[in-house]
This record gives sequence, structure tokens and C-alpha cells, in this order.
Amino acid sequence: MKRRDFAKALAAAGATLAASQAVGGPAVSGLRSNYAFKKDETPVILEVAINGSATKKVNPTAPETPAEIAEQAIQCLDAGATIIHAHTNKPMEDTDAAAQVYIDAFSPVREKHPDAILYPTANFDPAVYHKERRPWKPEVQSGHYRKIAEAGAANMLLFDTGVVPIAVFDEQGKIPEKNFWWYGFWPGDEQIYFDVCNDLGTGASISVFEPGWMKNVVALARAGTLPRGSKVIMYFADYDWAGMPPPIPEALQLYLHMIEGLDLKWSIGMVGGDVMDTPLARMALERGGSFRVGLEDNWNGPSNLEQLERAKKLINKVGRTIVNGAETIEYLDIPFPATRPKA
Repeated sequence: MKRRDFAKALAAAGATLAASQAVGGPAVSGLRSNYAFKKDETPVILEVAINGSATKKVNPTAPETPAEIAEQAIQCLDAGATIIHAHTNKPMEDTDAAAQVYIDAFSPVREKHPDAILYPTANFDPAVYHKERRPWKPEVQSGHYRKIAEAGAANMLLFDTGVVPIAVFDEQGKIPEKNFWWYGFWPGDEQIYFDVCNDLGTGASISVFEPGWMKNVVALARAGTLPRGSKVIMYFADYDWAGMPPPIPEALQLYLHMIEGLDLKWSIGMVGGDVMDTPLARMALERGGSFRVGLEDNWNGPSNLEQLERAKKLINKVGRTIVNGAETIEYLDIPFPATRPKA
């Protein structure tokens, strides 16, 4: 190619890139700003997901009953956890009954830690979804949130916006029929989240399992409709898992690229493993983010308290400060009246 032709081609490529940056939205340049944060103004939100689907058959330290959930939640908060996420593992089509189990589990925690940030999971039954190949209606899957919040038990809710397969590949590299289930939410679920957040002032824990989910978050942020008190959790999993990016720096950097320029409080989680055994936990801390621990994600690991203590050591080593529940309510700007600090 002649020098003049090469120069024209280079100019055309530059024009194309510039145009793509003009419409590409956040994070098309300036990635270094993910490093430029002030430690004293960016505390670590240390979440402990205390059980998930982990039962005592999986890990003898896992809490199952409302009393056990309350006890371990209190222990973790006493030990310095910022947020507690829990599953009752009692999904029901009767949303009032489903909500009551969470109220029974969270109310003793609220009495001991009135400023704690507590949030439940969605009301879904993987076995039913797998068998029927359809979810429960939004008013069932997400209908329990309002009653839990009205009772003052939870001041945050799970805010999920996409669909993802959850499975470990079999020996043939395929998603197995028996142990496969999909995790998904419809626009109707999203409307319920918005209504509860806006009506009652709950915060929102927004999951990101795939890059498409992050595009949903970016769209809400661009539109200015993210609920007050929102935070984002980006999930990773090893290559033997279907769905979710692998726990490699390039995967986290993609997400940071996507949210560049947005005021989002973010953290990471590791499905089926210990996030602290990956490079991502320290990477998150060094870029202004947080990470979560607990038996929901690392169900074969040590107890929730042991995982929490290990996390605190890593956070201290990096030189970041863990924020408590009351401080986080102000930091995230959660407007929930029952736990909002007095002016």
C-alpha cells in the first residue's frame, strides 16, 4: 500500500473509532481512573452471604432455620460485616408466607443491630423452574419484598435484570440435564423492584452475571433511574461453570470499562469458590471496589466467620477501611426511613 493510501486508511479508521466513542457511552477511554480513587473517601463494603443454597449436608456450619440465620447474621455483624445477605430456602407461591420466614429470620438481627443492612433473595424454586421451564409470575417471584420491607426487616432488596444458566459442565463439556437450572427475571420483576424501592426507600443490590446484565445497569444509570442506595455485584466463576466470566483480571477490567464515568458502588463475588484465591479480590480493592464472602459463594470453604476474618486481613493489608452498616446507609444513600440516621 502506498504511503498516501495508508495515511487515508489510518485517518478513516481514526474517524470510525472517534464515532464509536461518541456513541459508545461510558468507559470508552480513561481506564486509569479506575485506579484514581481516594482511600479515605472510598470505604470497603464487606458483604457476607451466609447461606444461599448451602445446607448442612453441604457444609455443617451453614445456617438453615430462621433462628440459625439470625444467630449467624448477628455474629457476622458483631465481627465487622457491613451487609448480610441470606436465603430462607423456603420459596412459596404464597408470598405472604414466604415473606414471613424472612421476617422471622431478620427481626432478631434488626433488634440487635438496628442499622444493619439486610436483604433477602428472590422467591424462586429452581426445581419448579427446571421441571416446568418457566418462572413464577413476577408478583410471586418478587412479591415478597414489599411485606419484608414494610415490616422493617429488610432495608435492601435483590435487584436482578437478566437470565443466566447455572450449572457445572459434565465430562463431555455439556450442561447436564439433572443439575442444570436457569436463573431469570422478567420486566415485571423489575417494575416491582422499582416500586418497592421508590415507595419504601429500600436500597438495591444489583447482580451482574454476564456483560449483558451490566449493559442493563448502564442503561438505568444513563437514564437516571437507578434506585437510591444501589450497589452492584459482579459475579465470576471458573471455566467448569456455565455462565459468568472467569475470575481473570481482563474480565473485571471489561466491567470497569463499561461503567467508566458512572458513580456506581461496586463489588465482586465468586460462585463456587473463594474469591480471595483469585487475583480479583485484591484487584477490586486496588481499584476502589469491594468483594463479598460467605457460604453462598464458597460453600465448601470454612465458616462464614472464618471467611470474614480472612477478608478483613486482606482489606487491612491493602490499606482500605471497612464501613459499618450505619455509615453505609449514608454512603450508599439508602433512604429507608426505619434505618436512616437522624438528621
